[in-house]
Amino acid sequence: MGAILDRLRGRPRIQPARIKNVWNACITDHAAYFHKVILNVCARDEGIKDILRSRNKYTKSEAEVDFVLRLLAERIENFFNGLIADEILYNSNELKTACYQMGKQHAAYATETFKLVYWDEFTLAMIEVLEDSGSIARDDLRAWQTLLHFVNEHMQEGYFDARSD
Repeated sequence: MGAILDRLRGRPRIQPARIKNVWNACITDHAAYFHKVILNVCARDEGIKDILRSRNKYTKSEAEVDFVLRLLAERIENFFNGLIADEILYNSNELKTACYQMGKQHAAYATETFKLVYWDEFTLAMIEVLEDSGSIARDDLRAWQTLLHFVNEHMQEGYFDARSD
């Protein structure tokens, strides 16, 4: 039913097989991919960089900052791995719930409200890092992009709902 409504609304549908292919064949080193994404986001936007690095106020060196950013990248990797490996992709309600809950978690540890553009910066960085790898077919990239937009949309819902409570 959800796929039919998405088509009527003009939204692309989640393609689990293509997404799994991206995860297993195109993003061969998940940890390195998400670390590059974090570095890309920091390079793109000083506001995000300040937020990510402000958590690191107790770090004494760039090596320690990089270690903390790698831990953050690992958390993102674990989230996506859970969506893909646990086959949550096949159940749109479960996928929405997982993303919504992750958004609520972001609200719990955010000291200030994230700008809307920050969410898009992460999505763009994830697409750009993958696209720059040169190892992905156009249809697979579109499937990954669709997943990222879905995740972004439902994380924002959870985040802003939790912030308003």
